[in-house]
Amino acid sequence: MELNEVFRIIEKRLEGVNDELGFYKISDFDCLAFQSDKGAYKITYDAQATIMAFECVMGEVNSDSEYGTVSKSLFDINTYEERDAKSFANEISDEVKSLFGVKKKVDFDKVKMPKAVSKNKAKNGVISYDVDSLANRFALMFPQMKPIIKQNIVDYDEFLPETFFTEYGADVVLDVIRRGDDQECKKLFKMLNEIYEDGTNEVQDIIGVTILGAMKNDKDMMDTADKYMSDYMSGPVHEINKITRKNNSLTKKLLNPPPYKPKKKRTNPLQSSLLSQNK
Repeated sequence: MELNEVFRIIEKRLEGVNDELGFYKISDFDCLAFQSDKGAYKITYDAQATIMAFECVMGEVNSDSEYGTVSKSLFDINTYEERDAKSFANEISDEVKSLFGVKKKVDFDKVKMPKAVSKNKAKNGVISYDVDSLANRFALMFPQMKPIIKQNIVDYDEFLPETFFTEYGADVVLDVIRRGDDQECKKLFKMLNEIYEDGTNEVQDIIGVTILGAMKNDKDMMDTADKYMSDYMSGPVHEINKITRKNNSLTKKLLNPPPYKPKKKRTNPLQSSLLSQNK
């Protein structure tokens, strides 16, 4: 498909949410961009990386406004069909509603962040790191993620790690790995290694499958990760990536988890399933 045809399909599918929230088109030359009094968002395509990115800026928009990347999706124009473009547009529509739609007023200062387990207690085996610890440490490392984590808590009345890391957190980690900056990678993997090694099965699943499994065995990213992963984490992550690169029932299950059920903890049994089926 031609890029202008993809943009045409996406724009058509976004008409409803744009009309509802007062967005109007401001560009369609090298990206598809829309603006309103609530902010602006745009969809850009990186042909070399075959990535379609959704970026936005909240509030008043001017020449100095900087867009932040909300999500990225693999999108190869040479192989995608009309239904794929429509599906992608539906995902963007949901994100626009989530970010710019009318929500109940929430004082984010009063929304408590997930609490981290004490490092000393985790190292001494008194208690294990959990998904709340991962969220807390992740927000300290990437402050731009803090309001998104809080919004996750507001939306679901609890922190849903799989939802957050699938939609936002994993992309942040992959961006660090792609850049390959030594200091950034050291800092990131020091945190991931520590929580993985002294963590619960659930948090190991989130790190191994939902986050690092998103590399899908990409050679360059795996080579970079190998420089910083601990021996304890490296083996499972490699085995998981051998399978997440494939298109099978397990990877489809990973990308389409069961519907959210309020107040019930959602665990991710995929790591053990992936490893057992790859033996």
